[in-house]
Amino acid sequence: MSRTGKYAYRTYRSSHGRSSAGWVPWVVFMVVSVVMIGVLWIGWQIYQGRSPIDSFTHPAGNSVLKVGLRTAPDSLDIRKDSSDSLQQALIGNVYETLVKRGDDNSLQPGLAQSWDVSQDGLTYRFNLRQGVRFSNGDVMNSDSVLQSLQQGITNNYPGYEALNTIKTVANPDNHTVVFTLTKPNALLLRLLSGRAGIVYDTKAVAIDYMNGALGTGPFTVSSYNKGHSLVLVRNNRYWGTPASCASITLQYFDSDTALADAMEKGNIQMAVPLEGNENKRLAAIADTKMVEGQSTRVRFLAFNSTVASIFCDEQARKAARYAMNVQTVMSADGNGGVPVGGPIDPLSTGYEDLTGLYPYNPAKAGPLFHYFSSSYLGTISFLVPQGEGDVGRELSKQISSVSGFKVNLEEVDQKTLQQRISEGKYDIALTTLSNTLDEGAFAESGSPFVLQDSRAQQAWANAVHSRNASEYEANVRAYAREVSNNAAAHWLYARKSIMAVKSNISGYTKNMTDQLLPLHDVSVK
Repeated sequence: MSRTGKYAYRTYRSSHGRSSAGWVPWVVFMVVSVVMIGVLWIGWQIYQGRSPIDSFTHPAGNSVLKVGLRTAPDSLDIRKDSSDSLQQALIGNVYETLVKRGDDNSLQPGLAQSWDVSQDGLTYRFNLRQGVRFSNGDVMNSDSVLQSLQQGITNNYPGYEALNTIKTVANPDNHTVVFTLTKPNALLLRLLSGRAGIVYDTKAVAIDYMNGALGTGPFTVSSYNKGHSLVLVRNNRYWGTPASCASITLQYFDSDTALADAMEKGNIQMAVPLEGNENKRLAAIADTKMVEGQSTRVRFLAFNSTVASIFCDEQARKAARYAMNVQTVMSADGNGGVPVGGPIDPLSTGYEDLTGLYPYNPAKAGPLFHYFSSSYLGTISFLVPQGEGDVGRELSKQISSVSGFKVNLEEVDQKTLQQRISEGKYDIALTTLSNTLDEGAFAESGSPFVLQDSRAQQAWANAVHSRNASEYEANVRAYAREVSNNAAAHWLYARKSIMAVKSNISGYTKNMTDQLLPLHDVSVK
């Protein structure tokens, strides 16, 4: 080889070595950058209260799901519609709240990732999540929270009327909201886990709230067919891990029978029955399991405790509690339940089994009833919901057999039932407390169930104005025992939550599905 050739070879080798060596720092730089970005991303996820592991263990899928429900909302305007059916469909799915309720009804971080309460219970400081956007891309911050509260309180939207202890709400920065109260309100956090805690995009214009929704949740509304269906699709701007399902259709049925028909035909993969009269049929469908949970709904027999009714007398109320058997109603309920004996359900703070105070005991009921003459008592007006006439007739027999008095049973639709109770045109009525915020109905002014008893009212006031959680638990327990001792009503049982679910479905909650149905983690295998 010529000297020129050797020189060229050495030059190439030297040049190639220098070129390779020049790439090494860039490779190192890129690797370090990727690692640093990953570390920063994980840190940001943790700071925001998210689990970075979820992004890998629960990747977004393209599956679709159809869920069968019973009660269709009249519109999607959750600002004005107080129905459980609308809350069930939208809260936790499309709209999110400052505080949220866990499957065990515990209070957990929502759009507020944390909060602090002053020792005197008068100041609540909420620390908002950062990086949250509404589904249209608008930023959610403390201004959104402040304006949502102002609009709700000003327009007297359902759920906001109970925020009557708020003195001021301030937002010192974009991610902090501070409430100051005129007096402690132990129910504030729970109120902010419901409609009053929804954060709206108040800067958005021309939102059709009747047929659409704009929130920060894992889904957006794709379509709404009133009375028939609501289609939710994954929100690609969601601040948390993406929803497991790409699309979920909520389909509404007129009866449990129609619901079971759809499940048998494979038209739906999840079903939430209402009456429970088709539960056995649902359980028999192939590859289907019945999921049993608890609800905060308490079924009870209301007593008209005004002077217009014999049940203004405590002795008459006590007699009626002894006379009517809880099992008569509970065994006729397809979903079943847990006997309570008081206004608080097993999922709620302060629950205590009070069934031992007035167990079914006709021998005790008789002497108490005989204290009254038939002319004094007259005829008892007894209201039951439509479809529960058989239960009403059996309960009527139980009262008549120990009292000797006549019972006039009326089977009425739900609207009429509520109206008659509100107007005080009844003596006894079979009805329901919907949720945990109803438990004070037997002491709150303006409630149709209020007992005119100063001790009960003071006990409830003590509970509401407790300064901390432990104080509230003790006080609300004392309130429940007080109204139960005075037989303000005959509390029967907390209803169970029942769902029929196909075996290839996972990630669903089991409690309170009659009110809340979060679908973020539900997936189809």
